[in-house]
Amino acid sequence: MAIGLIVLGRTGFLYQQAVDANQELLLAADTNYVVKLLDRFLVYIGFFKHQTTLGLVLILYALIEGAEGVGLALRRRWAEYLIVFATGLLIPYEVWEVIHKVTLLRVGGLLLNVAIVAYLAYKKRLFVDL
Repeated sequence: MAIGLIVLGRTGFLYQQAVDANQELLLAADTNYVVKLLDRFLVYIGFFKHQTTLGLVLILYALIEGAEGVGLALRRRWAEYLIVFATGLLIPYEVWEVIHKVTLLRVGGLLLNVAIVAYLAYKKRLFVDL
């Protein structure tokens, strides 16, 4: 998926799809506000500048997950720390989401993630000697 985002973003394939959709839907024929927003959205998808960044983040995440798998298969202690770190990495984002808009689902997800990180750290006694 990451490589596809990078390649399709570089070749202009997504931009061409947005232009084709614009022509197919005849978006330029009407000056309606909703139609203009849809047109801008389709063009924005074609010019999406963050595709490369998103693709690289996905590749980095896959490498981290692969390192976790290899480390756990070899029964390495650093892999256990890496799992706790990778699991807890999204907690600040989840806190921001809960602060931005409180919903039962967001609060539940945050509490579940914190509970999982705490359980992993406690069960494996990761931070006892620090």
